[in-house]
Amino acid sequence: MAEPISKIRDVSPSPEEKEAEQLEELKQTIAQDESGFKEILEFVKLLHDAGALEAVNSAMKAKEDIAKTFLNEWRKEPTTNAINNLMISGQLLTETKPEQTEAMIGQMKSAASEANKAAKDESIVGLFGLMKAMKDPDVNRALRYGIAFLKEMGKGLK
Repeated sequence: MAEPISKIRDVSPSPEEKEAEQLEELKQTIAQDESGFKEILEFVKLLHDAGALEAVNSAMKAKEDIAKTFLNEWRKEPTTNAINNLMISGQLLTETKPEQTEAMIGQMKSAASEANKAAKDESIVGLFGLMKAMKDPDVNRALRYGIAFLKEMGKGLK
């Protein structure tokens, strides 16, 4: 008959064996993807040569101070105003159809070009000239647009 088991042996690898196994796995990984590893080494060398690696290391060491400074600046009113304005502008851009924005920008370019030409004309526009211009359908359409725009803006200013 066999003897009873009186001792339990630990068959887990020693720290040296684990290290040797990990090194072997690393060698195999590098050998399999040699070009990628060389690119990483080249990138790190470029960062080192440019001094960027030292800057990143210094930033990592001072990360708490940098985070405190960043948060202190982030909480100041001009920064929060800028963020809020960007969010509101983003909302306006998401609610406006791209075709409408494109058409309006095109019209603004055309209008600016015509306005530049008209600004070179030195003749005086009198009251009758304004009345005649108001009968022009294009001018009238722009006036209605402007008046409606100003009316809505005025409602918000109450």
